[in-house]
Amino acid sequence: MREPEVVTASEAGVWIEVADAGRLAAQTSAAGAAPFGVAVKANIAVRGFRRSAGCRVLDVRPEDADAPVVAAFRRHGGVVVGTANMHELALGVTSDNVAYGAARVPAAPHLSAGGSSGGSAAAVAAGLVPVALGTDTGGSVSIPASHCGVVGFRPSTGRWSTAGIVGLSWTRDTPGVFARTVREAIRADGWVTGARTPTTLGRVRLGIPRQLVDDLHPSTEEAFRRAIAAMSASIDVVEVDFAPVLARTVRAEPGIVEFEAPRELGAAAACALGLPPAEAFDALRRGVQSPDVAAFLEHVHRHPVSAADYARAQEDTLEARRLSEDVFAQHDLHAMVFPTTPASAPPSRGGTSIVHRGREQSVFALYTRHTGPGTILGAPMVTVPIPVEGDPIGLTVQGRRNDDARTLAVADLVAGLLSSGR
Repeated sequence: MREPEVVTASEAGVWIEVADAGRLAAQTSAAGAAPFGVAVKANIAVRGFRRSAGCRVLDVRPEDADAPVVAAFRRHGGVVVGTANMHELALGVTSDNVAYGAARVPAAPHLSAGGSSGGSAAAVAAGLVPVALGTDTGGSVSIPASHCGVVGFRPSTGRWSTAGIVGLSWTRDTPGVFARTVREAIRADGWVTGARTPTTLGRVRLGIPRQLVDDLHPSTEEAFRRAIAAMSASIDVVEVDFAPVLARTVRAEPGIVEFEAPRELGAAAACALGLPPAEAFDALRRGVQSPDVAAFLEHVHRHPVSAADYARAQEDTLEARRLSEDVFAQHDLHAMVFPTTPASAPPSRGGTSIVHRGREQSVFALYTRHTGPGTILGAPMVTVPIPVEGDPIGLTVQGRRNDDARTLAVADLVAGLLSSGR
């Protein structure tokens, strides 16, 4: 990994705050023999940087200490080049941030980098850093990785500590990493957890959930078909019915986040503003600048999820996890594979709706359609680029909950097969 360099704050909407030469030099001198640059999503605490979460209300003072995931990267030579732009409060999938600008695909600036960790993915795609930290609630690592053509790893929920993070959901949140290769993502997982990835897998068997290969954009459908063809001589592939699982995850998703997000955000705002959580959440609600984020906060304020509805969402979550395990066991699967999103990146600042296959649809609903279920399952997900001409398209390898090491090993195999079959 290359030694970190000073960057500007204007590149492709990547940065919220960057280290000056003095701060970079101080970090580099303490990093050991092989320092390398890291971008850190702006909702993760970094000593000396402001943890704004992409929101002016929280952009108040530098943090005193690193989040555990940042500390793990520093221990192995990481130097924080800057805090990366994101969708305001991580409540969206485009990183069209009114306060700090829009994060865009570096090779195609007219396209959204995805969200909510858009700046982190764009920093790696632009070659500004070799690795970047993001967070994922409903697809916020997977989606930007796919849009920007880089590798994204969302660990099983709970595998990487969420301490020091402005979060949305204790049920679904996890930090994650963007990298140029799966091998680099494996190395990052080892830094954080001390785990080792298996080197032998035997004959790999992958499941394709038929519900996640339906209603795709033609170019995404063709790219996925070619990807499966490129791997078929070396792995076994079987179609699986994931409908019973999806029925539960779709019901659980809104109730989980709409109950947990006001509490998580209220606690973070209380810490930043020195107010009681309810008052702090009201200050946040009044101060956000992105219209879609303001609409969400207003909705959860006016229509709070009841304790009974939240309990039902948690019941659906547990049942979905049980049913997913049944699918893996029934078909003897190492992992599942599917297109990360039903279409490639939407236009930057294109609004909250998009025409997909002749129908106007919500950007949020369309682009989280494939990623949201795995976050309810708490599953590890690795997104790898499919070699294509034109806009990047990602393939997600999703494993069993807490089977991260094997999922990463399968993703490394898949990435190699896609590269060699190009």
